[in-house]
Amino acid sequence: MADMLLWGRWVVVSADDVREDSAVLLRGGRVAEIGKAPEMRARHAGIPEHGGADCTILPGLINAHHHCYGIELVNQKVKDDFLEPWMFCGPSMVGLSPYLSSAHSALRLLKTGVTAVVDMCSAGVTRESGEVRLLEKAQAYRDAGLRAAIAPGERWQNRIVHGAGEEAGFLATLPQNLRDDLARNEAGRARLSPDAYFELMAALVPQGDGLRDFWFGPTGPQWTPDAVLARVAQEAERLDTRIQTHALESFYEGLESQQIRGKHLMQHFADQGILSERLSLAHVVWAGPQDIEELARSGVQVSHNPSSNLRLRSGVAPIADMCGNGVSVALGMDGTTLGGAEDIFTEMRLALALNTPPHRSAKALNARDVLALATQGGARVLGRAHELGQLQLGYCADAVVLDLSRPMSPWCAPDVDPIELIVGRATAADVRDVIVNGALVVAHGTVTGLNETQLLQKLRAELEQSPPDDAALTLARNLRPYLLDWYAHWEQAGTVPVTRYGAPFPMHKTSPLAARTPAPKVKLGEVT
Repeated sequence: MADMLLWGRWVVVSADDVREDSAVLLRGGRVAEIGKAPEMRARHAGIPEHGGADCTILPGLINAHHHCYGIELVNQKVKDDFLEPWMFCGPSMVGLSPYLSSAHSALRLLKTGVTAVVDMCSAGVTRESGEVRLLEKAQAYRDAGLRAAIAPGERWQNRIVHGAGEEAGFLATLPQNLRDDLARNEAGRARLSPDAYFELMAALVPQGDGLRDFWFGPTGPQWTPDAVLARVAQEAERLDTRIQTHALESFYEGLESQQIRGKHLMQHFADQGILSERLSLAHVVWAGPQDIEELARSGVQVSHNPSSNLRLRSGVAPIADMCGNGVSVALGMDGTTLGGAEDIFTEMRLALALNTPPHRSAKALNARDVLALATQGGARVLGRAHELGQLQLGYCADAVVLDLSRPMSPWCAPDVDPIELIVGRATAADVRDVIVNGALVVAHGTVTGLNETQLLQKLRAELEQSPPDDAALTLARNLRPYLLDWYAHWEQAGTVPVTRYGAPFPMHKTSPLAARTPAPKVKLGEVT
């Protein structure tokens, strides 16, 4: 890889270290030198330069939790909703090859300055086909030039409603025709067994190279048997890899742990031996004080996904409280940003707005904090805080050249705070160049490793062959009122899991719904 000199009005070495009129020399895939731009340009004359007086140089941005849906969900007729009914729309989503869906996502992420992503995905239906599809994903990221941690998983239990032993009662609330439709839908979905999953991961993890790696991605504690969670912890340690899972995402997940397990979720995780610095948790919207204390103590990282949490009616995660109590927090886009923008600068602004509470006694974030989420926090999720997320000497050469001419137009105070300016005004459209591991992967807004026109042509051709499944959408729509009624009973029986901004979240004790009554056990094919 060739030497490269990046220079600009500012070089953001880290969220707390901004250097004016400076330059960074990249050599051998690492940051080799930092100094004043005039002196560096004179001393390294002839080396290719990127940036300019109207630019700032940022560390590569990190998307710490993502899903590759291929195209925006509303384009697939999938509406935003509560997480629980929304998940039943999954089988209706258009079928794209792993390569195309991942390449399209990588292209969009690179254009917004993301240089590394954690991609949680399906493990596949067999050991052999799973390896093929996951290596396809890795090849797409390799062609695009994006760092990726690919974290496959499966839903092995409680696939209809949350909570062990709850499924039979829910099924008894359904009319027979809807119960039959659900049985057919579940019976037709092949699933990778836990043993095959561990064989798959044992084959994939050694193929990681620091640019494309494989992690364990159990989908969530409600869908993963305790024995499997414990085994994931053991295997991640043996294979020296990392783990990401969803946790405490929805309001009803927040109720579930206390109501079904009788303990806080982090206590449950601790019982399975999975709490460690190898683990990162996506969402964690409904963490209470005990959960936050355990997260800080164990070194587990959290990926904050503000857009997704709003679109799926999950709420606002207490990120300022987490940061204030020593929890390491990163930023993720989850494949469900507001408006489908996939713009990490917009996501930073949203994280800032949602974590500046309405009274001064509450903890709050500032612009530097949210830039740190998207850089240093993401590096900690990747287990690479020593070499990613900053432009320190010796760190990996992952950087973004951001054109400030639009954000600073038509006038800007000469002593403006550059971090406030970037977080307050920058967008993906201002990204000029992106460098990953010393290679130029975006040049003047164009991804160099992929032919965007050809990629979109292939993507459209595949989509035309696999339109949304209307039967699955109909099933999801018909199930929705029964699911919401079912979980409403939890609200009557339980207590609110957390408080927000120092004020109790009131739990309504009255409800127009009839009180829950015991239901007869109902079997549904192979669903357990």
